[in-house]
Amino acid sequence: MDLKRGRLTRRATLALGVGAMGLLAAPAILKADAPYKRVLNMQSLNSGERLKIAYWAEGEYLDGALKEINRFMRDLRTGEATQMHTALLDLLWEIDSLTPSNDPLYTMSGFRSESTNAWLSAHSDGVDPSSFHMRGMAMDLTQDFSDPGMIYRVAKKLNKGGAGFYPVKHPFVHVDVGPPDTWVYPEHGRLDRAEQYDREQAEKQKG
Repeated sequence: MDLKRGRLTRRATLALGVGAMGLLAAPAILKADAPYKRVLNMQSLNSGERLKIAYWAEGEYLDGALKEINRFMRDLRTGEATQMHTALLDLLWEIDSLTPSNDPLYTMSGFRSESTNAWLSAHSDGVDPSSFHMRGMAMDLTQDFSDPGMIYRVAKKLNKGGAGFYPVKHPFVHVDVGPPDTWVYPEHGRLDRAEQYDREQAEKQKG
């Protein structure tokens, strides 16, 4: 079976079926027909770099691919990189699989160093001082320039983390794998989400 052709067929099916069954049913279809590998197709709007890579295959994450993704998602202001959370990569893959677009995921901001996040927080509105970007758990991106809110709608339906839509001059969507929350700028996500995440992780370790 041609995996690419199969993926396009799933996308077409989802696009045609959204009106009848909604996106809530789409993840079940996706998992029932899950491929043996997961591929991320990305292009940075800031650096121009492109990366299309299989990061998971036959039940395992691929170390070499994860290192390439870490570099791609680095802080472009400082050059620093971190280990990106695999749950974020899976979320991006699932979002991409559920959108009707064949375009790459156009990324804007992945990992942020503390200094970069502090600078952004001081110079712009809507930046969380405790942003999940600093943990390698968040991404700002878009895909279909004619429908910039598409990724937000898909992420909101999935409800696997934070999802925020920023309909600014160059619209984009924020997604993260922290506690679930949704917002549309100029509204903000809950500022206690990082504390909630740390608390939940501590409880898991105790259990």
